[in-house]
Amino acid sequence: MIRRLTAIGLLLGIALEPAIGRDSDTGTARLVLDADTGISIREGFDAELLYEVPKSQGSWVAMAFDPKGRLVVSDQDDKGVFRVTLPTEGAPIRVESLPGFPYDPVDWGKRKVGGAYGFLYAFDSLYMSNMRGFYRIRDTDGDDRYDEFQLLRKLDMGYEHSAHCIIPTPDGKGLYLVSGNFTGVPEGASSAQPPVWQEDTLLPSIPDPMGHAVGLTAPGGWICRISPDGKDWKMIASGFRNSVDIAVNREGELFTYDSDMEFDIGVPWYRPTRINHVTSGAEFGWRSGSGVWLDHFADSLGSVLDVGPGSPTAISFGHHSGFPAEYQDKLFICDWTFGTIFTVELQESSSSYTGTKTEFLHGSPLNIAAMRFGPDGAMYFVTGGRTTASRLYRVRHTGPKTTGVPRHLVANSGLRALRHSLEEFHVRGQGGATAVEQAWPHLAHSDRSLRHAARLAVENQDVALWREKVFAEGKPRAAIHAAIALSRHGDKSLSGRLLGKLGEIPFGTLEREDRLALLRAYALCFLRMGRPEGGQAADVIARLDAHFPDADDTVNAELCRVLSYLDSPTVVRKTLVLMRSTKAATVDYDKAMLGRHEYGGAILKMMANTPNTRNIHFAYCLRIVRSGWTPEDRKYFFGWLNEALTKDGGKSFSGYIRAIRKEAIDRLETKDVELMVGMLGDFPATDLSKLPRPKGPSVAWKVDSAMELFSTALSGRDFGNGRKMFSAGKCIACHRFGGEGGISGPDLGSVGSRFSVRDILVAICEPSASISEQYMASRVKLKDGGSLHGRLILRNEKEVGVASNPFDLNQVTKASSTNVASIEFSNVSPMPPGMISGMNRDELMDLMAYLLSGGDPNHRAFRKE
Repeated sequence: MIRRLTAIGLLLGIALEPAIGRDSDTGTARLVLDADTGISIREGFDAELLYEVPKSQGSWVAMAFDPKGRLVVSDQDDKGVFRVTLPTEGAPIRVESLPGFPYDPVDWGKRKVGGAYGFLYAFDSLYMSNMRGFYRIRDTDGDDRYDEFQLLRKLDMGYEHSAHCIIPTPDGKGLYLVSGNFTGVPEGASSAQPPVWQEDTLLPSIPDPMGHAVGLTAPGGWICRISPDGKDWKMIASGFRNSVDIAVNREGELFTYDSDMEFDIGVPWYRPTRINHVTSGAEFGWRSGSGVWLDHFADSLGSVLDVGPGSPTAISFGHHSGFPAEYQDKLFICDWTFGTIFTVELQESSSSYTGTKTEFLHGSPLNIAAMRFGPDGAMYFVTGGRTTASRLYRVRHTGPKTTGVPRHLVANSGLRALRHSLEEFHVRGQGGATAVEQAWPHLAHSDRSLRHAARLAVENQDVALWREKVFAEGKPRAAIHAAIALSRHGDKSLSGRLLGKLGEIPFGTLEREDRLALLRAYALCFLRMGRPEGGQAADVIARLDAHFPDADDTVNAELCRVLSYLDSPTVVRKTLVLMRSTKAATVDYDKAMLGRHEYGGAILKMMANTPNTRNIHFAYCLRIVRSGWTPEDRKYFFGWLNEALTKDGGKSFSGYIRAIRKEAIDRLETKDVELMVGMLGDFPATDLSKLPRPKGPSVAWKVDSAMELFSTALSGRDFGNGRKMFSAGKCIACHRFGGEGGISGPDLGSVGSRFSVRDILVAICEPSASISEQYMASRVKLKDGGSLHGRLILRNEKEVGVASNPFDLNQVTKASSTNVASIEFSNVSPMPPGMISGMNRDELMDLMAYLLSGGDPNHRAFRKE
């Protein structure tokens, strides 16, 4: 075991002391602090720091074991690939560089990013993924050096939302590869889903006000099955945001841990990080902006477990670990932001699963980038990514040996076997009439995953084989899911017949799940087959309006969506009655965990000032409605939106509320224009002229010259002056700190507990050295020879809009979409360099102390020695 100090402890000279953590999990070993690593871990386990990665070897983000039990790891940027021979009783750890690995870097600010994101040793080969391709690497002459590097498939470059981890398929005959939503499905890949995906968002989607993923379309992130020779690719699931890793349980079922969009916290389409059970043809509904599909959409699959806010990275089942039996059936999932590993215990639920999570370990900083169980049964993980300090850890069970047998989840194996039999037809045209005959009865099954498998088995066959069966179906549930299938494939001439068929289904007698599915079927019929007009629209309104409001909140939300789309004359009045009576739902996330990172600060603030997400959904629907408004209705509606702006949420929260309000005002009639007065608002912007200025004299600070000020621990600094310098350096205009500041840059509230002084200085002095994809600017080249540069705020079929001033996102320059030649991410950070150049020595030291303190005036850096 190697004793170390945390990064902040090194700066301030503080060693961590052992302490017992509190745990509320009944029957679970408590968390205790491992004094050697600073990691809080379950009692009976030991964490060991094996290796501090030097800067010359970069920041590691990918790892895999080779047949000799050695680790193959990669820097994210340009330092290359390394092989790690783990320490033994007689020999220390050994790290060697592996030459020759493919390197086709992307200019990312001042970084050259081209390292591996995933490794797997299988089929006598090392497979590798990076931002540009999928490779097979071999040692052809047996000299223990890789000498053959074969590009199997070129991939779209997707920055940190590119192709990631690779695992073997459970049948041992192929590979699975998972990718984020910035990388398109590889050209030529077949699909378990019929390739008819669309956005399928009934109401006009609002693009992310912060410009993230603007213009990206379905199918989003994906998982492909690949043959060992790399020739055959089949997409088996899609609709992820940015899943980094995948894992297979003992029963051969596939799982992933998908990311959230933290900017969306507080709005109804926010989806927390979540565990997904990935079945054949699964669609999980990621869409850009407000177009995210909700879990109850019947043409998608929901989550096994909503974990909460975070940044998912590695996952692995403990099947082959040396941990006690009670841990061997658990799924271990890692979070980069909050430095946490959870265990997830799965329970069978029909042919799928549900899960519960328990914290296994955490540390700060502990930005876990990759994790695998080794052949010795121990857990190994690396920290790193985005040029942060990288370390290799080992976790072993050191407590008393226990007896027991790992759980095997086989009670519902018959249902899973049935689902698998239907999934055999998830090939275009395979099975024909036989497939339709076998799958059709299961459209009425009580199990959601089985219904999904049955529908895709039908959809993969020629529509002529099953079109008329839709109209002949007598079972309401089967008719609904058959209608969903036909909407996705049928021609618009069938719209009237299909609406008639949906109208035969008795809404009021359906179970909740089927009422929601019926409303989704209506939505898909409208989207795919055309908007109903005249008498048809009136008939649908009459049928649904009779059931609005419903006793169920989610059914009300979907009734409101559909009736708003149809411009029902009563939807405004009925919805406003609901808005006046609803209360904000309590949000219950782990406050202790949230406190470990600045990202959690916005969530804690939202929890203390919770927005009413249900009413935000209602307002989102009503923004497009023209009929049925009274002046009093307008005043309440816009007044409620103004009140919503006083609530807290993610970085895009207020921008979405403003967009809802603006779109509603754009639909006002001329006689109602006076209601616009005081209703339009902008992004909050800081008046730079009112900010304090440094005293100076100014210094042209560089990283190395500034580092000379921090060779010893900070003490005796001035908290008030540090806070003043946060404003004088214009940091406050773009960054939140202690609940104050702008929104165009990342929150800096816990930067001191996660980054070294040098890392912070690099970010200030060389802002283009490393840019998070969430804050990257774009360069828009125009056909007329001009160009735009800044945050891409708007992109649709009519125009693009770029906010070029990082201090004021209201300054948007627009261009016609027809004049756009190309849009690419920029390597230049929106943050200007030299923001501390006006500060003298003491002012810079006070600013650094303020940043490291997290805003705590009692921090050691301010104590007088």
